[in-house]
Amino acid sequence: MMGPTNDPVETDAGAEVPQVRSLVQLATSLGLDAEQAQVLRAGANLVVHLAPSPVVARVATMTAEMRGGAVNYLRRERDITRALVDRGLSVIGPTDLVDPGPHRVSGHAVLLLKHHDLEPIDRNAPRDAAGAGLALVALTEALADLPPELAKGDAGHPWSEMDRLLTTVTPANESAVMDRIRGYVAELRDQEPGDPRRLVHGDAHPGNVARSGGRIIWFDFEDANRRPLAWDLASLRRSWPAAGDVACRELRVDVASPTMRWHHELRDVYALLWSMFSATRYAGTRAQNKTRLADWLDRH
Repeated sequence: MMGPTNDPVETDAGAEVPQVRSLVQLATSLGLDAEQAQVLRAGANLVVHLAPSPVVARVATMTAEMRGGAVNYLRRERDITRALVDRGLSVIGPTDLVDPGPHRVSGHAVLLLKHHDLEPIDRNAPRDAAGAGLALVALTEALADLPPELAKGDAGHPWSEMDRLLTTVTPANESAVMDRIRGYVAELRDQEPGDPRRLVHGDAHPGNVARSGGRIIWFDFEDANRRPLAWDLASLRRSWPAAGDVACRELRVDVASPTMRWHHELRDVYALLWSMFSATRYAGTRAQNKTRLADWLDRH
C-alpha cells in the first residue's frame, strides 16, 4: 500500500519501526493476537501486518505530516472501501474483526484493514496490463454508483496540497529550480479544464494494484475523492501506459485530448513534489529524487 506518488518511494524503514510496539499494544487492546507483527512497507505510510491476525495496520506518517493529519482521509477510505466490498468489488477494505478506526497511535492516525496475500504484478506482461486496466474500469464504474456523500470534504485537492509541498521543499533546493517549478504549477493552474468531477480512486499507479486470490485488485484509497476521471486515467497512463491505454479505451476516453494531456502534466509535477518532499525526510530517497528532478528539468 503506497502513498500519493505515481511511483514507489522507498524510505528509511528504521525510523518508523518503534511504532510497531504501539501497534501491537493497540491490537492487544482490541483482542487481536499480534505477537508476530511485521513491517510490510515503510514509505509515505507505514504498513504493518499484525500477524498472526489477518489484519493490516496502515499508519499515516509522511502523508499526515504534509496534510496536517490524516484522520479524515482514512475515515473516507474506510467508508468508501466498505461500500465497495458490500457491492462485491475486490478491494482491500476495513477489517470486520474489530473496530477498524481510524485509531490514534503514538500521535498518528491508523486504519485497520483486512489482510490479503498479495502477489506482485508484472508491468512488462500484457496480461497484467490488461487486467489492471480492466480492474480500474470496474472500480471506476462501481465508484460512480456510490452515494456522493461518501466523498466528504475536499481534503487533498492538488492545489492546496501542492502549495504546501512547494513551501516545504523550497529551503532544500536551489531558488532557480523552485522558481521554474512554481512558475510551471502556476501555468497549469491558469489552464485548468472545467471537467466534471466524480468519485475516483485518487492514486491509480502500479504500486497500488496487485494479484490476490487469482484476481487483480486495487487498494490504498487514502486519496479517493471527487476528481475529474482524467485524474486517475492520466496517473495510470503516466506510470503504466499499457494499462492506462486499456482503461482509456474501455471508458472511451481520448488519450490525446487536451484534458488528458493537462492531467498528465499535473500528475507529473505532483509526483515530483512528493518525491522532493520525501527527499527532505528520508536519505534513502535522495538519489531517486535527484534523478527524477533532473529528468523533469530536462523536459521542461
